[in-house]
Amino acid sequence: NNEDIIKNVKLKDKNSNYKEDSIVITLFSEPSDTMIDEYKKEKINIDCLNLNRITFMLNGKKILSNRIKEYDVKLVHSYGIKPDCLCQKVCNKLNIKHVITLRNYPKEDILTRMNFIKGKIALHNHLKALLKCENVICCSKSICDMMKKDYPNHHFLYIQNGVDGDKYQKIGSKEKIELRKKYKIGNDKIIYISTGSFIKRKRIDETIEGFLKANVNNGLLLLLGDGILYDELKNKYRNNKNIIFIGKTDKVIDYLQLSDIFISSSESEGLPNSVLEAFSCGLPVILSNIPQHMEILDELGNVGISYELGNVNELVKIISNNDILKYNVDIKKSIFNMKNMSKKYCEIYDKILKG
Repeated sequence: NNEDIIKNVKLKDKNSNYKEDSIVITLFSEPSDTMIDEYKKEKINIDCLNLNRITFMLNGKKILSNRIKEYDVKLVHSYGIKPDCLCQKVCNKLNIKHVITLRNYPKEDILTRMNFIKGKIALHNHLKALLKCENVICCSKSICDMMKKDYPNHHFLYIQNGVDGDKYQKIGSKEKIELRKKYKIGNDKIIYISTGSFIKRKRIDETIEGFLKANVNNGLLLLLGDGILYDELKNKYRNNKNIIFIGKTDKVIDYLQLSDIFISSSESEGLPNSVLEAFSCGLPVILSNIPQHMEILDELGNVGISYELGNVNELVKIISNNDILKYNVDIKKSIFNMKNMSKKYCEIYDKILKG
């Protein structure tokens, strides 16, 4: 999303281009599936510090402080546990404005991604940084409400996530047939799709169980993404020919566009981009009734159906009922768009810098 903010909006000063006045600093060496090439393609300034675990602990503050002073940075925007914690300390010391984007509810997210002891330490440190930062922006109203309830004396804002409507688009029936031909998927199939991390809180197994029990004639379930549970689930359901584990792929848009229905059984989210991308590609959605999912359905109304989290029988009933296919999802001007999100962030930047 930071790339979206940088490339989509110019500063109010017409003589100042936002791309030229922004610098993306990454703390660690880039992994193989990095998005760094997307930033380079947009000619956004990048500086990789290439820290490791030891240099982060011993010299992280000093290295980042020096780099921020070198670039004469006026405002820092961070995302992620380690960047948030480090930037909070550095910005506080240098008296520089700091913005944090909170993309998940920490108490539900962190403890499901790490072992108990490591998770508790990370949660403590992250909450400490969040509560010391004056400008915490949640990615959904739902997360904002949760944080306000937990910490009523702290000021939280929210800017809802946005999707790139130029990339994620609904295609015509002819294009869909060609796309299925490309991936060797029959046009007689009803394609269900789920995208995201294979971690406990995503409840991928609940999606699979609901799909199998629904026993849809000519139904096919595509599972995109990877994570700690990927191999376990792939092995468990290896004999089910109507379930295909795609794994991690850079062809997410293709798979969404050739599919018919999107499913998410997640028990916790921020404001899931996977769902926003799905309805942007014209897919009706079946979602667990967590607040973050309901925020989308309440706002748009005509994009899908919710079911009670954990109630597999209700999920089976919805999947079995072909009424979901009658939804003609065609969101031309959704509030959940990238440019709208970018504009709101830049308005907040402007307010913060003006004090």
